[in-house]
Amino acid sequence: MRLLASMLTVIFLISNLNAQVNQIELTQIPGAFNTEQVAVQQGKVQFNITNEGVNKEVGFVLVPKGQYDPSNHIQTAYVTSPVAEGKSSLSQVVDLTAGEYEYFCPLNPTPKYSLTVYEEVRSVDLAQEPGVFTTENLTLKEGAYTFNIKNTNVEQEVGFVIVPAGQYDQSNHIQAAYVKALVPQGQTQASNVVELKAGE
Repeated sequence: MRLLASMLTVIFLISNLNAQVNQIELTQIPGAFNTEQVAVQQGKVQFNITNEGVNKEVGFVLVPKGQYDPSNHIQTAYVTSPVAEGKSSLSQVVDLTAGEYEYFCPLNPTPKYSLTVYEEVRSVDLAQEPGVFTTENLTLKEGAYTFNIKNTNVEQEVGFVIVPAGQYDQSNHIQAAYVKALVPQGQTQASNVVELKAGE
């Protein structure tokens, strides 16, 4: 009985550790990453790199911003195996502290892209019913946020858009605030991390 309890405790601890790892999906196309900017809360992250249409193996490099020398590569962020066309590969788990980083692939090769790690990311829950959000106005402090969008009773999938007040053209959408996937009825989906400055 004591052995069973110990095994259950170990399994529970492993599950908790796995649950705390934030997996970041990044796709490479010829000469570029599809995602040009990433923001996350500090902590354990793992990168899942997909090769979509690059006819050679690709990799992944993460460095503190501006520090491109190989000695500054965060080696735990390397993929565990080169990524062939149509395949994906994971990095090891990386423990990131707050700060500015850049990611790129020298094998593709790609430009260098920004990864911002925030000390704290606040979460805001919003629900949609047919034609409306149940919360009509929000007042938030400056900072980093994710928005959890719940589709409570809308038959079709829903999304989420933030714009500077009055600037409704799609070019003004704050794309980091888009939900990671459209939200079916009865489900909830989180946005990416978005940094909000003072304003309307």
